[in-house]
Amino acid sequence: MRGGGGKRYGLHWLYTVHLWVGIAVALQLLLWTASGLFMSSTAIETVRGQDLRKLPVVVDLRSVSAILPVAQVLNSPTETAELAILLGRPVWKLKSGDTRWLVDARTGRRWTLTATDAVAIAHDAINLEGAAQATPVGSPPPLELRRPGAAWHVAWADGTHAYVGVTGDIMAVRTGLWRWYDFAWGLHILDPRGREDTHHPLLIASAALSLASVISGIILIILHFRRRR
Repeated sequence: MRGGGGKRYGLHWLYTVHLWVGIAVALQLLLWTASGLFMSSTAIETVRGQDLRKLPVVVDLRSVSAILPVAQVLNSPTETAELAILLGRPVWKLKSGDTRWLVDARTGRRWTLTATDAVAIAHDAINLEGAAQATPVGSPPPLELRRPGAAWHVAWADGTHAYVGVTGDIMAVRTGLWRWYDFAWGLHILDPRGREDTHHPLLIASAALSLASVISGIILIILHFRRRR
């Protein structure tokens, strides 16, 4: 009997470690589990608003007349040039480094999108009815965009937001569900402000303590059943 009691006493330190480590990481384990359950139970396509996007209209650009060759509209070194139709107009979408701009493919003039243009582009690309308001995106970009570059922020009354880039591309669609998902992600990685850093000391320490709690718990379970046998 004394031998068995001695074994139990000898394991007291392991029980203590398991208890206090569990207390230390209990909140984080709760956040990990709850946020992970929420994120894994939600289709990422719905979170990203892909169900709101309209199918792109395929246009045979060979049938569009009076298009200027790209060489005639370039006035600076350009990495890429894409011919497209935007709001019924043929345009050249040009890119050089981080800079993007539009050129009317018929006149050769640079086209700077207005707020009205941004709203029209958003309505063409996103399956939402009702009025929308467009405001320019400042620097740094808002948390729900987190992408550099000039853009228009188009907002509907139901809380859906779209970000239209300077070349007419839909950079992102953000819904209320996306914001909850993003908040859960921030809790999951212990970065509720920036929601991007997955390699910081607090997260690493929490993961290490959680691992220690799990391992000590497994050892205690094994020893418990061995003693019962």
